Amino acid sequence: MVSADPFVALRAALAGRYDLQEEIGQGGMAIVFRARDVRHDRPVAIKVIRPGVLAAGESAERFLREIRYAAQLTHPHILPLYDSGEVPATDPPLLYYVMPFLSGETLRERLSRERRLPVDQALRIARAIAGAMESAHRRQIVHRDLKPENILLHEGEPMVADFGVARGLCEACDPSVSTAPGVAVGTPAYMSPEQASADPSADERSDQYSLACVLYEMLAGQPPFAGTGARATMARHSVEPVPPLRGLRPEVPVAVEHAILRALAKDPLARFATMAEFADALATPLSGLPAIPAGTGGRAIAVLPFVNATGDPDNEYIADGMTDEAISALANVAGLRVASRTSVFALKGRREDVRAIGALLGVSVVLEGSVRKAGDRLRITAQLTDVQEGRLLWSERFDRDDCDLFAIQDEIARAIVTRLRADLLGKVAEALPRRTTANLVAYNLYLKGRYAWNKRTGEGIQEAIRLFERAIAEDPNYALAYTGLADAYALHVDYRAVPVAEGMRQARVQAEKAIALDEGLAEAHTSLAWVTFIHDWDWPRAAQEFRRAIELNPRYATARQWHSWYFAAMGRMAEAIAEAHRAMEIDPASVSIRRTLGWLYGVAREPDQAVAVLEQALVMNPEAAETHLILGIVQEQAGHYAEADAALREARALSPDDTHVLVTQVRVAKHAGRPEEALALAEQVRGLERRRYVSPSDLAKLAIAVGESDAAFAALARAREERRGWLAYLRVDPLFDSIRGDPRFAVLQRAMRLD
Repeated sequence: MVSADPFVALRAALAGRYDLQEEIGQGGMAIVFRARDVRHDRPVAIKVIRPGVLAAGESAERFLREIRYAAQLTHPHILPLYDSGEVPATDPPLLYYVMPFLSGETLRERLSRERRLPVDQALRIARAIAGAMESAHRRQIVHRDLKPENILLHEGEPMVADFGVARGLCEACDPSVSTAPGVAVGTPAYMSPEQASADPSADERSDQYSLACVLYEMLAGQPPFAGTGARATMARHSVEPVPPLRGLRPEVPVAVEHAILRALAKDPLARFATMAEFADALATPLSGLPAIPAGTGGRAIAVLPFVNATGDPDNEYIADGMTDEAISALANVAGLRVASRTSVFALKGRREDVRAIGALLGVSVVLEGSVRKAGDRLRITAQLTDVQEGRLLWSERFDRDDCDLFAIQDEIARAIVTRLRADLLGKVAEALPRRTTANLVAYNLYLKGRYAWNKRTGEGIQEAIRLFERAIAEDPNYALAYTGLADAYALHVDYRAVPVAEGMRQARVQAEKAIALDEGLAEAHTSLAWVTFIHDWDWPRAAQEFRRAIELNPRYATARQWHSWYFAAMGRMAEAIAEAHRAMEIDPASVSIRRTLGWLYGVAREPDQAVAVLEQALVMNPEAAETHLILGIVQEQAGHYAEADAALREARALSPDDTHVLVTQVRVAKHAGRPEEALALAEQVRGLERRRYVSPSDLAKLAIAVGESDAAFAALARAREERRGWLAYLRVDPLFDSIRGDPRFAVLQRAMRLD
């Protein structure tokens, strides 16, 4: 029989080769000793398989064969195996293997101390491990026991240990007892479903599942599944859905959560094909949608977009209208903060855990609902949920004629406030609906118009104009419809690539009508402030209108966003950035606001900050051509021409004939030392000008890029005559830097009253 003390037996057997010094750790499978390699005079760690884990003879040989095979691996993030063998003098023989003795700690020790890691550090560790695993998998070696205990952190770098051990154990044991106590061919909290069921076909995708479990724990502070015992835990891997990661750690980027969920798929074929693909999916800019600081949601609610349960897109506006009216009604409740419309509509169509939504938007309760229309009948369901406990506070169904829409909205708002007062938020005021029309037809047309306007397409803007005009025809005193029309005409300029004058004139007229009808409408003052600023260049009045809009509704994020542009134009960059941050705090899910902040950092000559913010915006919406364009501009300003090229290619793929993108590509090609490419791109812009309207702002940028100062000032004169908005930023935009010394630039600044 083997000695009761493996240290004594091993020390005697290895005398002359290794000088065993002390036991430094042990687990269910092995005991670890610190030793000195006598021949090479170096510290080593020797792991000894516990007596009884393996039988003698052929089992031992299989185990050692797998260890020798794994010893061939060389990778900077794989802990090498120096040696292995057996002590045959014992019964059964002692099996051991030898590794470097490294300073530092295991990932388990760090997690025990810190519980969870910063997101960027967790992703860096996971990607390094994935690279090591990819190298092993190419040599047909699968780890089978990837867990925090087998990941060493040496001088900050992760090292994967114990390669081949789990496979060696599995090969050496009867598969029917591979999960029996004492035969650990994996660790339950990190086992893939196929590994837990002892499926002999389990392959390298099992390691991917285990790494995803480890990354989940690094981010969330706990593995995705844990049970009261090994079998219960393994059963959960096989049958239960993965708990939402962002419900536990809301600042984790959405793209990262999606990558982890794919790697944790029950079916191995649904996972990434390789570890390299998994690593690539984790290489995403951080901070998709940032969490609101803890403690801010005590008296706050989010109204999630109501679901159109009919399946008919023509009824989408009814669901959106219910959402809008619930937000508006609750926003008028004293003592209650309501998440902004754009923040909640950013979640439309996405299935998110209410805990994640609460942390994301800084609220304590959420309202969800659905709308179903059949003929003239509406069925509206609504429910109120406490996000901290996931507890349902209230739910109700409303069956009404569609002519009762206003009454239903009022009824729902009052029911919500009654429940909030009774169960959660204490004393809050009555819900006081504030409506600018009593005409249901006009109201429905307005909702359809906003739905079309939010598409942000040329066709959508045209449709919105028609619908807002019809709403006004139904109710000529409908102030909100005039603000919709003003905003549609203002966007018409950008999305239809047309001259400015007529659209902006109409936007001003409609905004002024809205103010005349309802001076207390923040949206109307914001619309007028925008036109007065970006088109009229009446700086004092623009400032006055922005101040009035913010005074009426300090939490109207759009007013804050557009006000930040005004501050930038006036050269007040610190105030501009601070105001954009306020807008983002109010509306953290707005891609447009985040893009604005990135642009402002670029204008403030802080390209690194700009890049970080814009990459966050791209996590939120990777298909926003304008975000790729601005990212390309700030990368160019930083001298990162390869990165600028990549961003602009993305922008061009999404918007092939955008002359601003083409002009920026001209500038980047010239700065990067590719003059022929710059000339070819410049000719494309001129070719477009011969076929259609091109903004003189883009023509001025093109002339500046190719060094044609006379053409640049001629185009700038046209831009001033057309009142193109870019000229508002003469004082600050780096794109003007190369012509600032020209006397004609000072004349232009004086004419714009920006000197």
